[in-house]
Amino acid sequence: MSKKIAIIHDWLEKKGGAEKVLEDLLLIYPNCDLFLLADFMKKKDRKFLKNHKIKYSFIQYLPFAKKIFRFYFVLMPLALKLLDFNKYDIIISNSHSFAKNIIKNKKQIHISYCHTPVRYAHVMMDEYIKDYYGIKNFFLKNLLKVILNMIKTWDINSNKNVDHFIANSEYLKKRIKKIYNRTSTVIHPPVDTDKFILKKYKKNFYLTASRLVPYKKIDIIIKAFNKLPQQTLHVIGDGPKLKEYKNLANSNIKVTGWADQKELIKNMQESKCFIFAPLEDFGIVPVEAQSCGTPVIAYGKGGALDTVVNYPKKNATGIFFKKQTPNSIIKSIRLFEKNLHYFKPINSKNNSLKFSRKNFRIKFKKFIDSKIM
Repeated sequence: MSKKIAIIHDWLEKKGGAEKVLEDLLLIYPNCDLFLLADFMKKKDRKFLKNHKIKYSFIQYLPFAKKIFRFYFVLMPLALKLLDFNKYDIIISNSHSFAKNIIKNKKQIHISYCHTPVRYAHVMMDEYIKDYYGIKNFFLKNLLKVILNMIKTWDINSNKNVDHFIANSEYLKKRIKKIYNRTSTVIHPPVDTDKFILKKYKKNFYLTASRLVPYKKIDIIIKAFNKLPQQTLHVIGDGPKLKEYKNLANSNIKVTGWADQKELIKNMQESKCFIFAPLEDFGIVPVEAQSCGTPVIAYGKGGALDTVVNYPKKNATGIFFKKQTPNSIIKSIRLFEKNLHYFKPINSKNNSLKFSRKNFRIKFKKFIDSKIM
């Protein structure tokens, strides 16, 4: 008898790394039922869903949910509790927030692909209150901290309903152990290495691309290139800091704002090096750049340790900088310029292939099968 499978994903709004994982999960298990806390993704981005059967939590139907569903996070534990998974044998959660905290019975197997424990409850509470929610009122700020600490406790207690954790990087594997005291298996997220095509001949500019929010640290990259007037930097991305970063940039820096994927890939193919400054649990963009044959200068912590082969190792695909400061980035840029001949586009491409969609699907299905036999 075939197993009945449910997949639960936090929510759909924009197609980021978690949604790219979901796309491949739905290819592995095309007959599964999909559960979402909320779904407000634009039509052009949701083609990967095809005609999949979707079940929503009550968050989907709350007033003004399309604009403020994230502010309903205090209700999400209840929303999860009310979702009915009783008829399924296997539950797969694809989660960066709440989806892994579902309730199940002892006969069911719950496997959680964890992108991160809830960031704003465990590791970035102050940053989210200040930069994301924008709360300055002393009373409201402390009330939100109390609520987030309650979410933190609930999140830790609820992970007992996960039978097996999958981490998206070695860095996250350590965080899952530290926060949840649980072991996990690393399966890196899928990268569309067929779409990000190798180009051997590069132009004389550096590139960074990201949503323009504080924790992505685009400001320190701009400040670094402000001190390197002989070097050119292209900044691609949109977000609340766009105007500020345009004002911060000197004339050697082009802050272009949003670009479609075709334009992004073109820039990745042509740039001589991609700069990646945030501390990310995995970070798909550096792998996409390498898939285009472009080396990466990255902050030497987090998921980048899994995805970039650091100079001067054999077949190096990039250079790590030690601190999230302009001067540390400048030091790595100068080292890169002195050793341009060392970084072969084919080495970057070959390294990226380890993270291909095909490899992800093979590894994920093999893991699931090993747990349900």
